[in-house]
Amino acid sequence: MAAKKITKLTPELKPDDDINQKLAEVNSIISPYQLAWVSPEHDCELLVKNARYMTKEQMERLTENVKNDGFLSQIPFCIKIGEKYRVISGNHRVKSAIKAGLPNILIMYGREEDFDEQKQLAIQLSHNAISGQDDLAILKELYSSLKELGLKAYTGINEAELLAYKALDFSGISEQDIALNEINFMFCDMNLENVEKVLDALDKKGIDPDKDALVVGSVDRFIEIMTKVKRRLNIKNRSVALLAMCRICEAYLQAEIEEENTANTTQ
Repeated sequence: MAAKKITKLTPELKPDDDINQKLAEVNSIISPYQLAWVSPEHDCELLVKNARYMTKEQMERLTENVKNDGFLSQIPFCIKIGEKYRVISGNHRVKSAIKAGLPNILIMYGREEDFDEQKQLAIQLSHNAISGQDDLAILKELYSSLKELGLKAYTGINEAELLAYKALDFSGISEQDIALNEINFMFCDMNLENVEKVLDALDKKGIDPDKDALVVGSVDRFIEIMTKVKRRLNIKNRSVALLAMCRICEAYLQAEIEEENTANTTQ
C-alpha cells in the first residue's frame, strides 16, 4: 500500500505590498521618518566607510540571534536614494539579516531631500557613539539571574570576564592606605587659580554615594577619562585637557546650583 504524502501546512504570509500599505498609515503620522518592509539583500545599500566594527565572534553571535528570532529586534535607519535604501545605522544588523537568510526586514528611513549628507553623517556617528555604558555590578547581577544557557549565549556577553569582575569596597580605605602616584601639570597663574577653584568647589560639594561614582587611587581611570576628553575635544596637551575637565565640572556645579535654586523658589 502506497504511503500517503503528508503536506505540512504553513500560515500564508501577507504580500509585501500589503504590509507596506499598512505601514503607510503609520508613515502619515511619523513624517519625515518612514517605515518600510524591504529585502536586506536587494533593497539595502551598506556603507563603504563605517567606524563601528565587530569581531568575527560578535558578528557570528549577532547572525545566530537574528536567525533564531527571524527578524531584527532593532530597526536599522536608512536614507532612501532612488530605489535603494542606504543604511546609515545598523549595517551589522542588515549584514546579519542577509547571512541569516531573512527575505525581508523592517527599516526606518528618511528621504534624501530631508537629510543632507552632513545630517546623515551626524546621525551615523551619533548612533555609534551614544550607546551608554554598563554598570558592571548591576550587569553581573542581571546576567547571573538568567537560568537558561541559551539565553546567556544570546546576550553575547563574555561570561568569564563579567563573572571575574568584583565590585570595589572603599568603606575600609583611609587616605593613608592609598598608594599615591604623582602626575605633574603646568599652568599659568590664571589657569591654576581656576583649577584650584573648581577642585575646592567639588570638595565642598562632597560625594553622594547614591549618585556619584568614586574611583579611589586609580591613575588608570584618571588617564582613561582624560584620554576621552582629549579625543572628544581634539586636545593634545594634558594640562589643557585637565583645564577642559575643570570647565566640565564647573558647568556641572553651576547646573546643580541652578537646579537647587529652582527647587527652592517652587517650594
